[in-house]
Amino acid sequence: MKRKHILTAALLALAASLAPAGARQAAEKAASPAQQKPEGLVQMEKLQLLVGTWSYTETWEKSAFTPNGSSGPGTYEARIGPGGYSLVIDFTTHASFGDEIGHGILTWDPKEKTYKEYIVGNAFPGCAIFTGHWEGDLLVFEGEFEGGGKKTTLKTTYTEWTPKSITILEYYRAGDAPFQLLQTTKATKP
Repeated sequence: MKRKHILTAALLALAASLAPAGARQAAEKAASPAQQKPEGLVQMEKLQLLVGTWSYTETWEKSAFTPNGSSGPGTYEARIGPGGYSLVIDFTTHASFGDEIGHGILTWDPKEKTYKEYIVGNAFPGCAIFTGHWEGDLLVFEGEFEGGGKKTTLKTTYTEWTPKSITILEYYRAGDAPFQLLQTTKATKP
């Protein structure tokens, strides 16, 4: 009986070695699907925690944008986009300076090897584009705006990640000045 198992194993090994290269490669790929995911999917899976409906409170510091400061509630909903290569985002904030409503697409840029976030909303014309990357456990995005002849850079840091809560810190700087805290967002998910 033992000899029959050895013979069967030897025949299977011989058949595998004689199989066309494409068939062997397909079998190897089927055996290890985690290794076969495109980088874009692997990178987007790192952001799965953002998927779902979140409630949040934003607290705005006194700044050139909000001279009196402000705070208000909001909602953020992220769902997986086509093929898993993006997150499609809808958000609404109710603050003392007015409502902010917008849409976003967050994706992985394979050429730049960074995340890209494209946001449109009622608070500004056109599309804001942010570039993101990981700094340890922090997810950090930066983008620039031009207004009144001045360049402003926004920096958003996602921190304190848990399955049910996250803190988002947004900083700004005019020109080459140091970053200043603009707002703090505390988000929770049921």
